[in-house]
Amino acid sequence: MPDSNRPDDQSVGRTETEHGRRSNVTATVVRSLKRRLSQGEWAAGDRLPSEPTLAAELGVSRVTVRAALAQLENDGIVNRRHGSGTYVNSVRPLVSSLHLNMGAEQVIRSTGHAPGIAEMSWRQTEADEEIADRLGLDVGTPVVQLYRVRTADGVPVTVSCDYFPASFLPEQTATLGPSLYSFLSSVCGIEVTFGIATLEPALVGATHAAALGVESEELCLVIRQVDYDSAEQPVSYSVEYHLASALSFQLVRHGPFPVRSAGQQARAVQE
Repeated sequence: MPDSNRPDDQSVGRTETEHGRRSNVTATVVRSLKRRLSQGEWAAGDRLPSEPTLAAELGVSRVTVRAALAQLENDGIVNRRHGSGTYVNSVRPLVSSLHLNMGAEQVIRSTGHAPGIAEMSWRQTEADEEIADRLGLDVGTPVVQLYRVRTADGVPVTVSCDYFPASFLPEQTATLGPSLYSFLSSVCGIEVTFGIATLEPALVGATHAAALGVESEELCLVIRQVDYDSAEQPVSYSVEYHLASALSFQLVRHGPFPVRSAGQQARAVQE
């Protein structure tokens, strides 16, 4: 006998469709608000219109506006103050959440700034000990190095060096563009599914100071990341130098969760 309390497949399908529709509407509102911010409609420190006002202007529900503002706050663009309203951050560096594996161009574009490349070059070289270790190669194996200086609104903010095995290159002539992920996917037929990164603060140093237009003692965040395919095989290794005064990162930390006693933990394992 069917369970009268269990929704049928049709109702489940409707629920999933409605959820997807709400997500699309929220994403549209986020893009609209970011565009208005980038066009200077609201300056740093300004209070945004109330949720009902924004909902009326955009032709959406207050729930959608609230979800969009939550996304903007998560991106570090606005600050919601209880009982006061939502304010444009007075200091708005480029912000990226560390739980998302995205390229520098996506980070810059997502915050309403115009991404660009001040310098780009690529060459074939040989894997040194560090690159060989990260990519699981023998020292001296041919690899391709992609060098880029990324800009936000024309100002250099990131220097990156990416490496991948030269054996990935197709036999026919190919042009390596500004997006490594796109090149690996469309030209080499290799899909990156996840990356593992380590982060460390450092000085920009003389090597990259000129490219970023700063003093060598300027602070930066160095991210060393190995990207993997679905078979968990290393695909590429990148070293990125992000100018601390221009780019900051957020770490999403879930919880806190209830602390279990030893007895509760034992019962949970048994169950």
